[in-house]
Amino acid sequence: MRFIFGLATCAYLTACSDSTATTTDTANTDTTTESTTSQQTTTGGPTTGPDPTTGVPTTSLPTTTSPTSTTTSTDTTDTTETTATTDPLTTTQGTTTSTTTDGDTDTTTTTTGPVAECGNGIVEDGEACDDGRENGPGKACNAECQTNACGDGDVGPGEECDDGAGNGDMNSCKADCTDNVCGDGAVGPGEGCDDGNDNDNDDCTNACALATCGDAIVAATEECDDGNDDNTDLCTDACTNAACSDGFIQAGVGEECDDGTDNADDADCTTTCKAATCGDGHVWSSGGGTEECDLGAENGPGKACNAQCQLNVCGDGDQGPEEACDDGNLDNGDGCNAICGLEECGNEVLDFGEACDDGANGDPDDGCTDNCAFPDCGDGFEQPSLGEECDLGANNSDSGDCTLACLSAACGDGLIHANVEQCDDGANNGPGQACKADCSANFCGDADVGPGEACDDGNQSNNDACTNVCKFATCGDGFEQGTEQCDLGDLNDNLGQCTLACNLADCGDGFVQPTNMEECDDSNMSNTDACLDTCKDAECGDGFVWAGNEQCDDGNQLQTDACLNACINAKCGDGFVWAGNEQCDDGNQIDSDTCTHLCKPPACNDGIKSGAETDVDCGGPTCGKCPAQSACLQSSDCITGNCVNNVCAPPQSCKQIHTGNPALLSGKYTIDPGFGQPPFEVWCDMVTDGGGWTVFHANTGAGNEQPLTGNVENLTNNPMQFLHYSVSRLKKAGLSLISTETIFVRQTPANVWMKVNKPAFNSNIALANKNWKGAVNISVSDGTNAAGFMAWSNADNNYKGGDFGITAAPDGQVTCPNLVPPGATTVQGFTNAVAEAWALNACCEFHYLFSRTTKEAMNPDVDAGYDAEIPLGTWTKSPAGADMDCNNASGDGGTLKFYAGMR
Repeated sequence: MRFIFGLATCAYLTACSDSTATTTDTANTDTTTESTTSQQTTTGGPTTGPDPTTGVPTTSLPTTTSPTSTTTSTDTTDTTETTATTDPLTTTQGTTTSTTTDGDTDTTTTTTGPVAECGNGIVEDGEACDDGRENGPGKACNAECQTNACGDGDVGPGEECDDGAGNGDMNSCKADCTDNVCGDGAVGPGEGCDDGNDNDNDDCTNACALATCGDAIVAATEECDDGNDDNTDLCTDACTNAACSDGFIQAGVGEECDDGTDNADDADCTTTCKAATCGDGHVWSSGGGTEECDLGAENGPGKACNAQCQLNVCGDGDQGPEEACDDGNLDNGDGCNAICGLEECGNEVLDFGEACDDGANGDPDDGCTDNCAFPDCGDGFEQPSLGEECDLGANNSDSGDCTLACLSAACGDGLIHANVEQCDDGANNGPGQACKADCSANFCGDADVGPGEACDDGNQSNNDACTNVCKFATCGDGFEQGTEQCDLGDLNDNLGQCTLACNLADCGDGFVQPTNMEECDDSNMSNTDACLDTCKDAECGDGFVWAGNEQCDDGNQLQTDACLNACINAKCGDGFVWAGNEQCDDGNQIDSDTCTHLCKPPACNDGIKSGAETDVDCGGPTCGKCPAQSACLQSSDCITGNCVNNVCAPPQSCKQIHTGNPALLSGKYTIDPGFGQPPFEVWCDMVTDGGGWTVFHANTGAGNEQPLTGNVENLTNNPMQFLHYSVSRLKKAGLSLISTETIFVRQTPANVWMKVNKPAFNSNIALANKNWKGAVNISVSDGTNAAGFMAWSNADNNYKGGDFGITAAPDGQVTCPNLVPPGATTVQGFTNAVAEAWALNACCEFHYLFSRTTKEAMNPDVDAGYDAEIPLGTWTKSPAGADMDCNNASGDGGTLKFYAGMR
């Protein structure tokens, strides 16, 4: 907005540099003429002459006129106005000087602003220059916003060379930043002499060599003389000692290169005659150099300047000094974000891929583990509140110390604990079972008659009643005896109808007998293993949880209960709504659709950015407005009423504040209109005519009150209590640029106001001795509407009033007889009969609002009083019934108490 204001001001006043502009508004035509002067002219003393507009003598201070341009434009809105302007309303960050010329009067205003920002293209406090993106090495303005000067080590515009402190008339680069060349009168590197003339017959030749050089005798004027013309040894053919920057490469003095006057620390050959290379501590940026930086020994991985002399930047895969990480890209959600900050568990921020984050507080049983995941059996954390006895994470095993159900392995749990138990049939463990009570396998000879055994006497004798294969001696003899259930003799078969133990085929005997319709037989009654106690293979939907293969099995086909048809536990994100636990489940993690990753519909209090919200729990059509710095799509998303670049920004006006929150009460608020001023407090009327008015003035008619066009601020009173209040002309100008209408609210009658469809002023109000008038549409609080005219003047000679007025239409109404000349008619509502009352007409007879006096002729006490001469609807005269004559107004004058605002 500051930039826009600057452009708007430049366009309106036709000057953003020192220039002279003359503007004439006649009826509905504005003509602007600027004269061009190629030579700057300064007038040293004050001059006195008549004002070309009013005819009143004026005094001008010394004036400096810089080159200007000529422009002609036409505007069909305003009326007669003649101004001369130099640098109008120019504001920068730092200290700004504005010079205004009107007629013969110049006025200079100095304002101060916030801390300078080098590179924004504006010369601010502490800066010598600022060319924006054109700042930098070799430019007129360097990277620190200081003017490139000879001796700063940077070859700038107009300079042939610049070796900084190495400049000198005896060096390759002279003190005036020109190359030391033969014939310039200064003896430089490689020269034996330099007499600055073209006489080749004197003691110094035109090649800048002494006449005796080459005779192998070192004369007083020679540094050396080896009698040869080899310039690569320690003595040149000019009888000067080998020296860096003499244009010859002398390896004997350690030179690697020598480009003469082209040597520079940013060039291919440095000022020490070393070939430029990455790591020499000089930024090689000219010639064949492409270095961005060079910190010498400090170059390298993890440094601000890498080993290739390029700046370490986020996204280059090299973690620099200011980076917490660098994964070689600018993507978010991969552990390292777009500004090279870590996305990690334990930062109390719910990063991508995390289910929760409580700061890794060390408590795995508080609902969020230190892995930023919800508690779950197998996560490696023991959660007693969930009934866990142990949790070895990936090491959980139904054959290990901690089972897949996070229970400590124990004999009788139906799981075989490797290297500890031989078997475990759970509740089926015990005497006579395939697995005994101590989880050891039942075997023949253990004195315990187990499955398939007819007897077991614990010995290996075949001479007793029980054989060493645990069969009675008669089993298999074809006769069923004693405890035998059957005996088919040689036909006994464990897979047949009669087992080799002379028992009938039976589920649980450990043998799969197809004739008995068995699919399996694990000789136990456990329903949690691969074989049920019905000798049927375990499968999903049989109502029994097959340990190690199924998470659950409820024996039904419902997808809305705790166990899905795939025998896995229901959870948020599986695409099925778990009745009583989830409100929705769309099977994705997208929070902007109808179901969030919380398995709940979007809500304005769910702590995430869901649905149509523009930021977390705010913005969009369903949630409350967002505070400043939150994300937004449009101004209605913001409490401030101002959405800039999709971020809720501070409000520019009371109108934006009101739009952001229509429930706010009238009172003091801070706005940031952005016209070169820092944010400041204003009074906001949030009620009258829909609210959103920024109050800029209040008047009571008492002594020493500023007029509507005044520049002295009075911010201590409450204008909405009809106490005197006024802001500066600069703030009035800025508010005018962002407003489209003006309101005047009276104290009496109460709740009566008058509104016009234009801002009270334009940007010229910030300049001295300006005026304006033009047509407006007027409306009153009772709904009455009328056409009219409005005018203002901030001229220093408004002692008869006339600083502000609103008149009735039509134009051309005859003024009072005592005006000169008699019978004069109004032009756009105002006669301007005398310069001291520019915004008055016809003795105030057609004014809805006029000023009575700002300076009394005999006692200039700077007062402001206002009255209404004619009514419009409920906008009544003041004082009621009185007939007033503007020319006879005296004293403080004015009975109308009101405050004025723009929106």
